[in-house]
Amino acid sequence: MWGEPGELPAASTTPTTDGTSWRTHLQRVGLILLCVSALLAAIGTGGVVAAQRYVSVNRIAAPPAVNFTTERAPIVRPGSPSQQAPAPLSVANCPCSAAHENIPAPSYGAPQINGQVVLVSLTQQWLWAYQDQRLVMASAVTTGMPQLPTPTGVYHIMMKESNVEFYSPWPYGSPYYYTPEHVDFAMLFREGGFYLHSASWRHAFGPGTNVPHTDPDGTWETGSHGCVNLPVNAASALYGWIGIGATVIIVH
Repeated sequence: MWGEPGELPAASTTPTTDGTSWRTHLQRVGLILLCVSALLAAIGTGGVVAAQRYVSVNRIAAPPAVNFTTERAPIVRPGSPSQQAPAPLSVANCPCSAAHENIPAPSYGAPQINGQVVLVSLTQQWLWAYQDQRLVMASAVTTGMPQLPTPTGVYHIMMKESNVEFYSPWPYGSPYYYTPEHVDFAMLFREGGFYLHSASWRHAFGPGTNVPHTDPDGTWETGSHGCVNLPVNAASALYGWIGIGATVIIVH
């Protein structure tokens, strides 16, 4: 008879019907339990092996890994129908083109690539556009601020949009938050919202404008949120000239 919870059964000297002691009886019970445990373990292992064979025979692919990215650049939404973007300028009529302005030579040299190529220098804060290795236009630009730099590399124009609104992906109160901005010309060169685009709100472009600074008119500004900002007339000419698939090279 069992005692109170937590206690062992009281010892008994009464022999069992086959003459063995209670200790021998308990040993047999333990042996039986050990065998049952081993059998269950074997069944479990067999189940795993069977599942593995099923997956192999039926060529069931493992679920793909999920990668998450953080959107850092502007989110684009359609602009108001009442806000019409001006007609794109031709390169020949753009005040930013080589025919109208003395421009610096790219410190890395001109790219030796045929077709449409746009070169952006983060150090010089300039953009050059080439058609079959011939310079067709250039402009001072403003690239990403130190905390949100414009990514370097080789890209291609993926999409062109005009008359759009850019909305901040950062919440109000974030140091990177900005109010909605109307953009006349935008050319997507990298997924995640990285554009070459007009920036009518800027007061100055060129060397030093991608870091905190005071413009000649006294306005305090810093760099973009990762995009390449251009004056409206330069963005207009670039938008009218460039095609989907054009190469964009961004260097330090």
